[in-house]
Amino acid sequence: MSEYNQRKRQRATTPEFQRRVSAASLSAIVNPDPDTFIPSPTFHAPAMELARPQSPVRLETNLFGARPAEDIVRVVADFMYTHMKDRKNIEIEGKLGRLVDRRTGQRLSLPVVSEAALADDKNTRFESNMTQQQHAKFNQLLNQRVDETRRAEFRGARVEYRHTREIDHFYRINGTRVRVTRNKETGEVLQVITKSKIADLNIYSPRTKLDIRITINEERPLEMPDTEANKPILERHKDRLSYRQDIWSVDLTQVVSPEHEVGPANPYATGPPKTAPAVTTHELELEVAQPEVWLAERAKVAANQPNNFHEMTHIFLGNLKALVKRAM
Repeated sequence: MSEYNQRKRQRATTPEFQRRVSAASLSAIVNPDPDTFIPSPTFHAPAMELARPQSPVRLETNLFGARPAEDIVRVVADFMYTHMKDRKNIEIEGKLGRLVDRRTGQRLSLPVVSEAALADDKNTRFESNMTQQQHAKFNQLLNQRVDETRRAEFRGARVEYRHTREIDHFYRINGTRVRVTRNKETGEVLQVITKSKIADLNIYSPRTKLDIRITINEERPLEMPDTEANKPILERHKDRLSYRQDIWSVDLTQVVSPEHEVGPANPYATGPPKTAPAVTTHELELEVAQPEVWLAERAKVAANQPNNFHEMTHIFLGNLKALVKRAM
């Protein structure tokens, strides 16, 4: 074995290297994906304990000696850097769902064979929803991942599990949409905010059953409104399973929105008010549970200091891609 390959193999067995690999994805390579929508004949995810076969020749990375960054990672990193700025109360999350062509009502179909970030298009909408069967499959896979990371031989950050039930009530107060979140069992007020969208980025994934949307929002805390004088305009019941690893949280949520009135009340109307039917959705979101960590890395970029901003973008996107490839 050459000195180069020997050093490389020794590095792959160090705890630091294994820790970095395990943190790169909730579905690390110890659990290869058996349900990829379109299997690749050229890619096989090896088990972590198996070393890569030794190459008969040592090949340079490329002609210029540096591995170029993936375009999709650079696009997401630029999107993050542009819109994160130094905002407070920021929410960063990636959602799984379907990109739908408004003109046909069907899932978007583009002449590409790999994932692609899309420019803004008024003819496309994102549905943050999946089937109940897909939701159940993700629940099974993530529970399995919790068990895997609890094994004594596992070297890496554990995946922690939490189950919550909450109710959101939305109010229109002086033209501002206010969300009040309560614990469904105790009635305790957990959060009072108004949410403003900063930007979103859609990623079309033709080789999988679902697509990705990355969103950046601002959640500004507010005082508790007078709920006796103001009637809620919308109610949502959220049954959520959260899987937390490092600064990332995968949230599997069943959302039930009961039947509710829509539109402003018309004092001259003679019939009953218009109502929207009850709706149940099944959602999966990857939220940055500690956005201040990412914001600190962005500040280093702005100050031209050594940073891990691109690496964090790579891990965030890697988690989303690992999840979307497991959509049945």
